[in-house]
Amino acid sequence: MLTELFLAGRYLKPRRSAVSLITVLSILGVTLGVAVLIVVLAVMTGFTDLMKEKLIETQAHFQVRPLYGGVIYDPDEAVKAVEAAGGRGAPVLESPVIVQLGKSLDPRVIMFGTSAENLLKFGIFKADTLKEGKLSLDRGEIVISEDMARRWNVRVGSKLLLHTQQRLTRLVDFKPEGGVELNRNASAYLPAEFVVSGIYSVGKYDFDRTFLFVGSDDAADLLTLPWGAATAIFGWGPDPFDQKELIGKVRDALSHLRVVTWEEDNRQLLGVLAVEKNMMFFLLIFIVLVAAFSIMNTLITSVYQKTREIGILKALGASDCCTTFIFIFQGFLIGVLGSITGTLAGVLVIFYRNDIMDFASKTFHVELFPKQFYYFDGLPAHIVATDVLIIVGASIALCTLGALLPALCAARLDPAKALRYE
Repeated sequence: MLTELFLAGRYLKPRRSAVSLITVLSILGVTLGVAVLIVVLAVMTGFTDLMKEKLIETQAHFQVRPLYGGVIYDPDEAVKAVEAAGGRGAPVLESPVIVQLGKSLDPRVIMFGTSAENLLKFGIFKADTLKEGKLSLDRGEIVISEDMARRWNVRVGSKLLLHTQQRLTRLVDFKPEGGVELNRNASAYLPAEFVVSGIYSVGKYDFDRTFLFVGSDDAADLLTLPWGAATAIFGWGPDPFDQKELIGKVRDALSHLRVVTWEEDNRQLLGVLAVEKNMMFFLLIFIVLVAAFSIMNTLITSVYQKTREIGILKALGASDCCTTFIFIFQGFLIGVLGSITGTLAGVLVIFYRNDIMDFASKTFHVELFPKQFYYFDGLPAHIVATDVLIIVGASIALCTLGALLPALCAARLDPAKALRYE
């Protein structure tokens, strides 16, 4: 094998011929394919990891909810069950609301009723989350996001009005035959007025655009619920990625309620990200496949150019197997060289990815990473050693297989005919 490997390396040495140029281009083809695969899979992995991180930062590790919707009127029992299982829990009130400023309404908002202590205790708000004002949810106070402040043109100390569907729907009755009429038994109501006490930014676009925070008692009044009630129990465990045992204990203790983990709650999103990563690998591996066909073409040309050398080798006693391995090793070496340079190029691109993206955006005047679609300020990336090994292994395997046909052609050469025609 050492002899075959030595001869394969000698055949790959650059010479002033078309074959050597095609060999260099073949290596560049493998380099490009490997680099593109590493960059794309690293970005997809980084995007998925950062998305999971943001989801965990802005969501509970699991939620305890009523089986068929509704309200938990005695949340203390559920909180105690969560704590007995080894987790931490807090009752919350969550509901869509309509924000009114003057004569304009904004229905794209979800109210989150809890205490400022819970926001800090469970890590939803960190030290740098609050941008202006203070994190205070006393009676009549509200905390909104920077996106909302810009959208509504308000600041700390401004006043907002909140409407809830529970209050609005009580004003009218739906007729059995269709249509609506004024509910004469319902008393008129005024929307709840709140003063902006703080402005926050979590850094996740959809969260910042949607959630505002009020105190638990104010939320209960808006939802016409008794104080102390909850629409859900938010729970946190020691490890959000390994909480099977904890969730099992909570479900056993609270069989009359529904327990949903953050992964189950975001199953569709996480599933789409996993499918996209697999599809990108499947599609981009064709770049390496094209390079493998280029290697095949190069080695076929090399076989015909080296007919005399092959004839001499076989006349000296080289077996068909020996001749086959010489050209298979050529494909293997091209795959190894292309994979090494491709890996280095991919890592380099990942390291300077944001600089490259900024340069391309400024040059072509195109926003390559819009926040409204991807939620993040920069391009995330995470190189996983397993992914790199799979890419390199697949590339070397394809290049080696690409050399199989030329190797078989070389093995079938008759040494007498090869030397006679030369």
